[in-house]
Amino acid sequence: MKNLIADQSKVTALYCRLSRDDGSDAESNSISTQKLILSKYATEHGFAQTRFYIDDGYTGANFDRPGFKRLIADAEAGQIGTVICKDMSRFGRDYLNVGLYTEMRFPELGIRFIAVNDGVDSADESTSDFTPFRNIINEWYCRDVSKKIKASMKARAAAGQHLTAYAPYGYRKSEANKNQWLIDEEVADVVRDIFALFIGGMGAAEIAGEISRRGLLPPREYKESKGFPNRGRHLSIEDAPVVWRNTTVLRILDEYAYAGHTVSCRSESVSYKSKKHASISKEDWIITRNTQEPIVDENTWQTAHRLREQQGRRRPAVTHDKGPLNGFLFCSDCGNRLHFHYSSHLKNTNGTFSCSYHTGYHLCSQHYIQRGVVEAAVLNDLRTVTSMAKEHEAEFIRIVQQKSSAGNRDVLRRSKKEQGTIQKRLEEIDRIINGLFESKVSGELSAERFSRMLAAYEVEQTKLRERNGELMEIITTEQDASDGANQFVSLVRQFTDIQALTPEIVAAFIEKVYVHDRVVVDGKMRQEIRVVYNFIGDMK
Repeated sequence: MKNLIADQSKVTALYCRLSRDDGSDAESNSISTQKLILSKYATEHGFAQTRFYIDDGYTGANFDRPGFKRLIADAEAGQIGTVICKDMSRFGRDYLNVGLYTEMRFPELGIRFIAVNDGVDSADESTSDFTPFRNIINEWYCRDVSKKIKASMKARAAAGQHLTAYAPYGYRKSEANKNQWLIDEEVADVVRDIFALFIGGMGAAEIAGEISRRGLLPPREYKESKGFPNRGRHLSIEDAPVVWRNTTVLRILDEYAYAGHTVSCRSESVSYKSKKHASISKEDWIITRNTQEPIVDENTWQTAHRLREQQGRRRPAVTHDKGPLNGFLFCSDCGNRLHFHYSSHLKNTNGTFSCSYHTGYHLCSQHYIQRGVVEAAVLNDLRTVTSMAKEHEAEFIRIVQQKSSAGNRDVLRRSKKEQGTIQKRLEEIDRIINGLFESKVSGELSAERFSRMLAAYEVEQTKLRERNGELMEIITTEQDASDGANQFVSLVRQFTDIQALTPEIVAAFIEKVYVHDRVVVDGKMRQEIRVVYNFIGDMK
C-alpha cells in the first residue's frame, strides 16, 4: 500500500462508537472519553476542520449504524480527508468489512485512516502489518460477547426473569421491581372472559365480536391509551373503531403468561452480525413456571390449550360430525391415529374409526370400532374415574401419587445433580475461552492452536447446553407428575356432573385413547380400550 498523506483542507472525521455489549469497558470506551482522546490527538497533530460522527448504543458486528453511514456518505462526496478513531474495535468488529474500508475503499478515496491506541496509520505502512490480525481478534471478541449475552439471557430466563420490554395485556410492571408483573385488574377480566367463552364453545371470531361489542380497547390500543409507545402505526384512540381480531384472541389463548408461567427464547438471531431473528422449535423454548400470579388457573389454561390442539388435529367434516373423540383415538399396536369413516350402507351407526396404518398397505390390523361404541366406553370410564376422585378424594390422590412416584424422586434427584455438574462445567469453559483469547492476543498461543482449541470447547458447550435443556424438560415433567393428582381433582370439581362427552370435556380430561384390536374370548367378541388421562395417565 502506498503512503497516504491526507489533504488537510478536507474534513477530519472523528468517529466514536459505544455498544451496550462493551460491559465493564463501558467507562473507558464512553463517548465522552473517546471525544476527549480524539480531540486531543487531532489538536496535537495539526488536524483542522474536525467533525464528530457518533454511534451510541450500536454493535460493531455490523455497519448499519447512522453515524457511520453519514461518515461514508461524506467520504463518497469527497468531503473527508482523514478518519480517526480511538482503536480498531471502535471502528468495527467484523474483520471483512473493516478490511474492506481500511484496506480498499479509503485508499481508493485518498482517505488517511488512524486508530490512535492501536498505533495504526495508513500513512505509515509499517504500522499496518498487524492490522488484519487485530480485526480478526476483534471479531472473535464480538462473537464471544454475543455467545455470552445469549448464555446470560438463557440463564435469566431459566431463573424466571422476564426478558421482554413490556408486560403482556392483562399485566403491568411493578413500580418497585420492573422484573415483577402484577395483574392489571382493569383488563384482567377480559382475559378471563376470553378463556371462559372459548371453553364454553365459542370460536375466536365470535369471541372477538363479543368483546368488540362491549366497547373494550384491544391490547395495542389499550397500551397506547396508557402512554406506552406503539411499535406499529399510530392509531387515534378517539377516532379508531373498537375492533378485536380473531388473531388477537388466539394470541391471548396461546399465551403461557396467563397461567403464571414465563416463556423465553422463542427466537434467536440468525447470526451475531445480523439483527434478523428466526423462530426456534417449541421444544427448545425456556418455560419457567410460577413466575407471576396467574390470571386464569392452570386447569382452565390447559383445557383451552388442549382445545386449541384439538382444533389443529381435526379435519373439518364435509357432511358428517366426527364426534368429540376425533383426533384423540390411537391404535394400541402401531401407535398411529385412528381415522374416521362414514358409510351410508352401515345402518344404526354414526360412523366408525379404524387404524390409518392399515389403509392401503395393510401394515397393521384394522382396529375397527364404531363411534357410538367407543364414545360410550370412554364416557363410562371417565365417569368411573371422576366419581372416585370426587367421592374418595384423599384415597384417589394417594393411589395416583403412589403410582407416579415410584421412580419419580430418584429421577428428580439424579437430573438435578447432573444439571448442577453441567452448570459448573459451562462456567469453567467460559473462563477457559476467555483465557484463550488473552493468550492469543499476547502471542502465547498460535492462531492455528487457538482455533483448534476454541472449536473443541464450543462443541462441548453446545452439547452441554443441549443436555441441560433435556434435563430441564425432565425435571419439569417429573415435578408436574407429582402434582398431577391434585390438578385432576381440581378439574373434577369444575365438572360436577358429566352426562355426555363434549369437545370441552374431552380436551379437559383426556390425553389419548388407545383402541385394541377385537379378539374372541369364550366365544364372544371383545375389544379393549385404554384411556390416558391428563395429569394422571392410565388408571388401569
